[in-house]
Amino acid sequence: MSSKCISGLTLLGTVLVSFAAGSHEPTGAANDAPILIVWAGTLLADPGRAPSANQSIVIRNGLIERVSSGRLSAASIGSKPERTHILDLSALYVLPGLFDLHVHLSTEPDPAGSLDEVTLTSADLALRAAANAEKTLRAGFTTVLDMGTGRRAHELAVYAVRDAIASGRVQGPRILAVGSPVSSPGNSRTSRFQPDVERVVAPQGVCSGPEDCRRAVREQVQRGADVINFYNTGSLLSPASPAQTFTDEEMHAIVETAHSLNRKAVADGAGTPGSAAGVNAAIRAGADWVDTVIFPGKDTWPLLAKAGRNYAPHLYAVVAAVGEDEAHLSEGSMGWLPTPVLEVLFKLKRATPAAVAAHAAGIRMVFASDAGVFAHGKNAGEFEQYVKAGLTRAEAIATATVNAAAVLGTSADSGTLEPGKRADLIAVSGDPLSDIRVLNNVRVVVRSGEVVKDEGAEGAHP
Repeated sequence: MSSKCISGLTLLGTVLVSFAAGSHEPTGAANDAPILIVWAGTLLADPGRAPSANQSIVIRNGLIERVSSGRLSAASIGSKPERTHILDLSALYVLPGLFDLHVHLSTEPDPAGSLDEVTLTSADLALRAAANAEKTLRAGFTTVLDMGTGRRAHELAVYAVRDAIASGRVQGPRILAVGSPVSSPGNSRTSRFQPDVERVVAPQGVCSGPEDCRRAVREQVQRGADVINFYNTGSLLSPASPAQTFTDEEMHAIVETAHSLNRKAVADGAGTPGSAAGVNAAIRAGADWVDTVIFPGKDTWPLLAKAGRNYAPHLYAVVAAVGEDEAHLSEGSMGWLPTPVLEVLFKLKRATPAAVAAHAAGIRMVFASDAGVFAHGKNAGEFEQYVKAGLTRAEAIATATVNAAAVLGTSADSGTLEPGKRADLIAVSGDPLSDIRVLNNVRVVVRSGEVVKDEGAEGAHP
């Protein structure tokens, strides 16, 4: 089989490995598979429902087989003791594994990062991405969407790590990747070099005109993209950025082609003042969700509500970017940026975020942190900002569980802890419905039935 065919089948292979583990085993082998029983002191199986006390979760072949009250044992479920292990989380609060729909695993908040394209190989970036993936998993995020950088080396690195995790060779969250975002000429939000260098490391996914944009989407899918990301507005950090980077026809072509290839499409509009035109055009084009949206217009939320689409704010990235006052602007994750840029970020930090109006308008939100702009593993800082924006704690948790699964089209397999779904769960000390900040310190992580972090559990018993 050619490499082209192999890359075209990447998503299918990932789905088969991640979502249907063990489905091809003989019946006898499947029934004799090792069993993990999790004793949960408190279980929030579905953030839309009330939690339950003293529950047991039976896990086999990476899937949840049963959820019952009380402490189940090998004998009570008719399992062989030597094939059954118990993870005692009776002192902890258990909830579904978390999603983050905006990360950049191959980047870090580093002033030298703009030179990555000419100083680091895809192998270097893959090692960085693998380390960041493990940090992210240990922070409780069992599924992430990598939103790409536009550069080929970063794209190759993330795909390699995604596939290594899916095959069990590397530990990390389930990764969905956009590859390289689709962008218009001059609006790829990547560093620019001298022409001779730029010809070698030029942004990928650039297109102009509806038919060329269809080509760009097809090419990204052929290379392995799980989701199509397109830049519908200019960048907040680029001077004189346009309010709308693609024509309406180009956006329709991007979204329509993505959907025809069974891919979701996200409009990644960091935006500039007055950039509502680009956001609104993406909504009318049928984007499955809009990301960032710092400067919505009066029509933005009504349009999104009517379309039944979703909004992915990332608020913590701005909070973390700069210091607490104007005298300490550089004391943040983006402190090396020029002072005028830091002043813009500080103004945004002090302003009321667009998420407040979106929530008041009844817009469904999905969790998106932009980790990579700040340190990986700190993703959960986003939750507190959602609560400050008006979401209840249960609604904030829903953004990273049921809502995220719904927007990705994986609700049948993930987002809640129910029989038949993937065994992705986390445990924390304390009640996140009372104090959302407890999610900043995840004690236990189970991904696809495998215990990948265990700090503070009572222990495993035969």
